Amino acid sequence: MSFLFSNTVLSWGVLWAQPLLVMAFALLFMRVMGRRADALVEVSIRLVRFMDRISVAIIEAAKWLAPIMALTVAALVITRYVFGISAIKPQESVIYMHALLFLLAAPATLLTNGHVRVDIYYAKLSEQGQAIVDLLGASFLLIPVSILIFKYGGSYAARAWIFHEGSAEANGLQAVYLLKTAIPVFAALMMAQGSAMALRAALCLYGAPMPAPQSVEEHV
Repeated sequence: MSFLFSNTVLSWGVLWAQPLLVMAFALLFMRVMGRRADALVEVSIRLVRFMDRISVAIIEAAKWLAPIMALTVAALVITRYVFGISAIKPQESVIYMHALLFLLAAPATLLTNGHVRVDIYYAKLSEQGQAIVDLLGASFLLIPVSILIFKYGGSYAARAWIFHEGSAEANGLQAVYLLKTAIPVFAALMMAQGSAMALRAALCLYGAPMPAPQSVEEHV
């Protein structure tokens, strides 16, 4: 496991060569060579759908953190200003929920194009043009940045696990090491969803486009 967090060319290559990403470039190769790859297309579609279902399942679970967080904040305000009671653990739990909500919801947000995008040319491109942008962007921007976060976030979390790092407050939550673990988990999920995005784009370029994903609102 430590090999994946090491800053070597080999570890970078292993993390970049996601199975779905390799399949995406294999599809492109078959397309360029003019060969049929029906079996590969069928497997690719199933894998993309599987990864999409994982991201949707995670956001379906993570979305409940939002109302719980709102209710917790409301309760903290009432107990603090009405009853004069202050509780450290519930206050820190809001920070935990806020961080987890954004980190765990990110893959599904990417899937449904719900992220903030400075779009100048993308919307004007054809379906094939958008697929090329998605494939190149996922392969050479999204996944490398996710690998960087995975490596440094993993080392950051590993140091916290050594001492079972907890809150600086005596009565706070003693689970900071668990919260920091969410950083490499987020990066791993983004790598997986990014490779699925690349494979979906490759399927489009091959001539077997998949239906567009539902919007975030339809999932949430």
